[in-house]
Amino acid sequence: MADILSNSVSGLLAVQRALTTTGHNVSNANTEGYSRQTVNLSARTPQFMGNGYVGTGTQVQSITRSFDQYVESQLRDVTSDNSRLQFVSDIASQVTTVLGDTESGIAQSSQAFFGAASDVAANPTDITARQAYLNEASALTDRFNQLDGRLADLNTRIGQQANAISREVNTFAEEVASLNDKISRAYAQDPNALPNDLLDRRDQLVRDIAERVNIRVNDDGAGSLNLAVGSGQSLVTGGAATEFQAINGAAGLTVKIGDKTITERVTGGQLGGMIETQNELITPLRNELGRAALVLAQEANAIQEAGYDLDGNAGTPLFTAIGGFSPSVSVDGRNDGSGSASGSIADATLLTDARYEARFDGTNWSVRSQDDPGTELASVGSGGSTTAIPGLDITFSGTPEVGDVLYIDPAAGAAGQIETTLADPRDVAAAGGDGGGNSLGNRDNTQIEAMAELANRTLVGQTGAGAADGQTLGGALSSAVSNAGSVARTAEMQGESAQASLDNLVARQQSVSGVNLDEEAANLLKYQQQYQALARSISISGNLFQSVLNAVG
Repeated sequence: MADILSNSVSGLLAVQRALTTTGHNVSNANTEGYSRQTVNLSARTPQFMGNGYVGTGTQVQSITRSFDQYVESQLRDVTSDNSRLQFVSDIASQVTTVLGDTESGIAQSSQAFFGAASDVAANPTDITARQAYLNEASALTDRFNQLDGRLADLNTRIGQQANAISREVNTFAEEVASLNDKISRAYAQDPNALPNDLLDRRDQLVRDIAERVNIRVNDDGAGSLNLAVGSGQSLVTGGAATEFQAINGAAGLTVKIGDKTITERVTGGQLGGMIETQNELITPLRNELGRAALVLAQEANAIQEAGYDLDGNAGTPLFTAIGGFSPSVSVDGRNDGSGSASGSIADATLLTDARYEARFDGTNWSVRSQDDPGTELASVGSGGSTTAIPGLDITFSGTPEVGDVLYIDPAAGAAGQIETTLADPRDVAAAGGDGGGNSLGNRDNTQIEAMAELANRTLVGQTGAGAADGQTLGGALSSAVSNAGSVARTAEMQGESAQASLDNLVARQQSVSGVNLDEEAANLLKYQQQYQALARSISISGNLFQSVLNAVG
C-alpha cells in the first residue's frame, strides 16, 4: 500500500539492515580475510493510483561482499610461490653461514691441515709439529662431522615441519569441505543470497592451504570450491576431503593424497620449498662434502701407509679406511617390491656429486644419473652387479616389481663418518722407504711432503684414474660453499621479487575488500540521519492519523 507510514517503515527496516552491516564491517576491520559488505537497496514496485504511479518504499535487494576473483586467484598463486622461496632462502642462508665461516669454515680447516703437514715436512722429527698435524687432522674430520650432522639435522627438521604442515592442510581441507556443504545448500536456496562470512572464511582457508602447498581451485558453479594439488590429484571435492600426507624418508619427502603419490606435482608453498631444498641443496651438498671426505681418506691413507713412522715402522691409516664407507641407497616410497642394492667405494676420486636412479622395468634395473636422465649408464638384472656408476661397485638384490625405483647417492653421509684414527704423533709416517721395506730415516720427509702436496692435486671428480682433471680438495670444498651460496642468492633475489608482487596484490585486494573506517564512520552518520528522518516521518504519519480520528469523532 502506498502511504507515508508503510513507506517510512520499509525505509526504517532497510536502514536498520544498513546500520547492522556497517557495524559488522567496523567490528571486522582487522579480521584476516574479511571482505567489506554492502547493503544494496532498491525501490519497491510502485502502485497505480489512477492518475499515476506512487512509490511504495524501499527494500533490501541484497547484501554483497566487495570481492575480486581475479585478484584473489593471483594472490593465492603468488602466496604459494613466495612461501616456497622464503623457505629455500632461509635454509640456504643457514647453510652458507655454517659453510662460509671465515674463522672455522671447512675450507679453512682443510688449509690448516695441509699447512700443518708442511710444518712437519720442515722438521720431521719435531714431536710438537707432529702433534699439531694430528690435531689439525682431527679438527678437519670433526668439521666434516659437524657439517654433515647439521645438514642431517636440517633434513630432520624439514621432516618434522612437513608432518606439521600435513596436519594443518588436513584441518583446513576438512573445514573447506564443511563450508562447501553449507554454502552449496545456501546456493540451492538462492544463488543471489549467499553467506558472505562463510565465503570469506573459505577463501582464507584456501589461501592458508596455498601457503603450504600449491593448489588448483575450481568453482563447480553450485557453491563449492574443488581443490587439487598441482595439476591433478583432488584434495577437496564438494563436501569431501581426502587425507594429505607428507612423509620424510631416506629418499626425501614423499607427498601423498589418499594412496596416490604426488611428490612431483608439489612445486609451491612451504612443502615445495622443502622438496626443492632437499633436492637442490641438502642432498647435493652432503654428496659434495662426502666425496671430498672420501678422497681425503683414500689418498691421505695411501700416502701414510706408503711411509714409515718415527720408529721405522710401516705407516697405518690416518683416517677411516675407505672400506668402511658405502654409498647411500634409498627406496622410493611407491615401490611394491622388495628390490634393494648395496655397494662399495671402488675409487673415491671418480665419484660424482650426482644422485643416481635405478628403475626396474620387469627384467632389468636401468641406471641413470639424475643430472643426465637421457643417458642409460647400465642395464642390470635383479641380483646382478655394475661398475658403471663412476667410482662405485653396486650389486642389486631382492625381488623388485615393475616400476620400482632406487636412489643411489655415492657419498651422502660419508662426511659424518670420517674419523682421524691415528693418535700417537710418533706414528705419523713422514719418511719414505728404500723400496726394500726399510725407512729412509727419521729426517726424511718424502711422504709428509706428498701429504702437503695433496692439497694441490686435482683428484676430486676426475674423469678417469690418473686423469688429474678434477678439482683440488680445497677447490671442491670452496665449490660446495659457492653452490650453496648461489642457491641462497637466487632464492633471495626471486624471493624479493615475489614478496614485492605479494605486497602489491595484498594492497590491491585491500583496496577492493578492505574496510575503510573513515568511510564506515561516514556511512554510520548518513544512515543515522536517514533513520532519524524516517522516524520523524512515522511520527508525522501518526499525528495525521490522530487528526483524522479527531475530525470524525
